[in-house]
Amino acid sequence: MVIRDTTLDFDDINRKLEIGPTLIQKNGTAIREGGKTKAPLDSWRFEITITEETKSEEVIKLLLDSLTPNAKGINELMDTYMDVGIECYLRSEYGQMGLQLSTETIKKIAFLGVRLDIHILSFGGVEED
Repeated sequence: MVIRDTTLDFDDINRKLEIGPTLIQKNGTAIREGGKTKAPLDSWRFEITITEETKSEEVIKLLLDSLTPNAKGINELMDTYMDVGIECYLRSEYGQMGLQLSTETIKKIAFLGVRLDIHILSFGGVEED
């Protein structure tokens, strides 16, 4: 889950979602430690990492299970801040991948009323025989 705006009230977000962030980025601070690029907005993130042992949809379900009890708070945040949504980053060393979402998962996303962005990064490491 990501929330962005020029100015965020981080305490208010934590209270409404009843979860703490895994990352907070303040407007004007370096995006990466020692980097020169500055964050253009405040951002609040709650992340669950995909591992070798978990499938993409399982991680999305874990995230949704954490967020669903606080749907009212999410709706209030969507009315307050310019960008509230779920971002999913998938990376592959090979050229082909897929993502399947169950009806239950799609219904939970719709219930929350947030957008879902899926970013697929492929390094195209497939070798032909």
